[in-house]
Amino acid sequence: MLGDLSCTDRTAAGLYTLIGPREVMMSESTNENRRPAFRGWMVFAIVAAVAIAAGGITGRVILGASGGTGPSNTVMRFFQALSTNDAKAALAELATPPSDATFITSEILAAGHGAGAISEISVPATNSTVVPISYKLGGEAVTDRISVQPVGNGYKISASLNSGGIAMKGKIRAQLPLSIAGTQVTTDTVVLLPGSYPLTTTTDHLRYGTGSLVIKRLTDSPSANDLKLEVSDIGQTAAATAVTSSLDACTAQKSFTPAGCPFKLTVTTADPSTVTWTLLSKPADDLKITISATDVTRSTVEVPLRMRISYLNGTSTVPQDLAGIQAVGTVDLLANPTTVAWTT
Repeated sequence: MLGDLSCTDRTAAGLYTLIGPREVMMSESTNENRRPAFRGWMVFAIVAAVAIAAGGITGRVILGASGGTGPSNTVMRFFQALSTNDAKAALAELATPPSDATFITSEILAAGHGAGAISEISVPATNSTVVPISYKLGGEAVTDRISVQPVGNGYKISASLNSGGIAMKGKIRAQLPLSIAGTQVTTDTVVLLPGSYPLTTTTDHLRYGTGSLVIKRLTDSPSANDLKLEVSDIGQTAAATAVTSSLDACTAQKSFTPAGCPFKLTVTTADPSTVTWTLLSKPADDLKITISATDVTRSTVEVPLRMRISYLNGTSTVPQDLAGIQAVGTVDLLANPTTVAWTT
């Protein structure tokens, strides 16, 4: 008696199912009669190779059908739901869904997976209430251990999402409301499932953190630095443009003490109409911006300057390089275009 083998793709990995045996007449006297057995093993080898290859591409699920009731089945269903941005199905696998699921919608999950969906999910078969899992998020390999608990005839995920929630209180400025994947944050705590969520505010001159909030595992809760207010590249360029424009206007003034400017020369009685100011340094390369803790429209910009002044003293042109100047001003990071007012 010899059974044929076939591959049933009930999960993403491929499972081997033994089909009912059939009688095969065997003879030791001829090679012809041994061929069915040989063909059976060839079928097995080919099917196994295809299944393994498929597992390498799509991720392996080493368990029965995902519709089962074991701990591994629950975890697999949950992450399959995440991979397809099915928020309702994902929430159904939680023992205690969050009371506020504002940020667990299919639209927000899709935004969180815009840089790369959850893929290559691998869950080993286990009866333990702590289930190992590996997957890729945005192309990065992630491993985790998911806690589950018995509920009814099956299991539900009991892991604490974001270790109790992501604290937002004290991290969001009144001047700069924060939106996660296009939805404004209005509560002190939010809950996010694994993904990389875009963060936006009312200006592109500033950003919270790096501009995205990455949650790799169910229990991950970002640190305060992940939401720290920063000047964006666009904001840095806008400030540099404002500084350069202001200094250009200053150097154009025919005066030893240009009005509203961070440089001057006061030790001469020469004719100010003969003055020419020259900026020797490149302010855009060295400026530093410090965001105000209370009012972002009154943030501080600092820039080292090297200046040269030329003027007529009698009939002679006098060039003079000024000592190094540390120019300090107030920059309005919400204005468009950005503005600078020099204080020293």
